[in-house]
Parts: sequence; structure tokens; C-alpha cells
Amino acid sequence: MQVFKVFIKTDDRGFLDLKFGGNAEVAFLDRGLPKRSPKISWEKVPGAKSYALEIVDYDASAVMGKPFIHWVVGNIMSTELPENASKEDKNILQGINSLTEGYWRSSLSPEQKQASNLDNSDYIGPMPPDRDHHYLIQVYALDVAHLDLKPPFFINHLHDAMRGHILGLGRVEFKYPQMRAR
Repeated sequence: MQVFKVFIKTDDRGFLDLKFGGNAEVAFLDRGLPKRSPKISWEKVPGAKSYALEIVDYDASAVMGKPFIHWVVGNIMSTELPENASKEDKNILQGINSLTEGYWRSSLSPEQKQASNLDNSDYIGPMPPDRDHHYLIQVYALDVAHLDLKPPFFINHLHDAMRGHILGLGRVEFKYPQMRAR
């Protein structure tokens, strides 16, 4: 498996710009939530026909009892997701983030679960409540142009669809500061 570099702009201490998370100015928030995705790019992998991406906060395990999924993306045809691609790029296929209430053990009706899953199939920025958190971006280079995924889908569905098609993996971390009081 080929290893390749992934790039995201951070400050000299590894922190992502505040506008991409919960500490953003109100102008960058969408109904009070950080939904503006950062620019992420990576090296081209020979033979790759598409790419997939995930952003996971493993530091959230101490707060939530599990990692927090911030963004799941499949069927990326280039080596870059421009800033705000989550809202503006209609060609990418986005999976469900951890803000959804539409999971198996939910008390919501099937219709409400479906609506929650669809509403949360996009980027949700960092909002660490307890301390600064580290976030892991993983990009997968794939030997297929299209993953057979139907919205809404979870991160495990992405992994199932990619199985046997991964040519390479790139990863990078960034940090985001603890949420401050407003």
C-alpha cells in the first residue's frame, strides 16, 4: 500500500483556523454550528480513480465514550477538497457525522431517524468541550471511480465499500482549541 502526504493549513502549533470549528465568529456558523469545511489536499496516487476521506476525533472518547466522526466523504475525483466543499461541492458523496440522532438505539421514529441522518450528512467542525483535541484526517486512494454508497451512509458503510479497493493511505493531524464561553 502506498503512503502519501495530506495537507491542511494550520498555525505553527498545529491548530486549525477557528473559523472551521465551534470557536468561529457567528458569520462562519450555520444555525449556530460550525459547518464550513477547511481546504484539504493530498498527493496524487498513481492508478487512483477516486479518493475517500474521513475526519475523526479520538480525543472525544473521554467525553462521549466513543470517537466523534466529523466528516465522511466518498467519490472524490480530485486531490483537493476546497474550503467549504461540504456545502458547495455537489459532486462529493457525504456520510453521516456524529451529530445524528438517527441510530439504531434512538427513540425517534424511522422517519425522524432518516431525517436526522440526512441532515447530518456533511461536515461538522470541532467543538471540544473539555480541552484542546487532536483530529485525524485519513484519505484513501481507491482503484475504483465510484463507490456504491446510497445516502445516508455511516463510516462503516464507507469502509465496507472501500474494502479490497484501497491503493494507498494518507493521514495528517490537526488540533482545535477547547470551546470558549460565548
